[in-house]
Amino acid sequence: MLASNEEETMEPLTRPDDSREWSGCFSDIGHGMFGGWAIEFVRRSRWVGLLEQLESLPWKSPHSVQVLVHDEEDECFGLWMIHDGRLVEIPLPRTRRAFWPSPFTGEVDPDSPGILIRTDGPGGWPDGD
Repeated sequence: MLASNEEETMEPLTRPDDSREWSGCFSDIGHGMFGGWAIEFVRRSRWVGLLEQLESLPWKSPHSVQVLVHDEEDECFGLWMIHDGRLVEIPLPRTRRAFWPSPFTGEVDPDSPGILIRTDGPGGWPDGD
């Protein structure tokens, strides 16, 4: 997570808070130089609600907010930025987000972030597109 001059906005997220939908705390990795924070989650279910909370914060410079997410099955980091008050994923060249149906229901989970795949890597884009 990068956000210029947003130490005050991020400070509450560096402390434990059981009322949050997601668990954990951000750590300052920028040390005041460029405004960077990191957090690690083991599974997607542990960071549900995080993006919604981040977009609801009172950012002084929302245009500077950049959220980099690398889920356990992603081949690279995805980038989210605030546009019109919402955190939206920014399409990256030579990547594509893939969604597969649940083996149990046959439906694609609408809350699933899918996985981010490099289309220029070995094997390219998976069959079935």
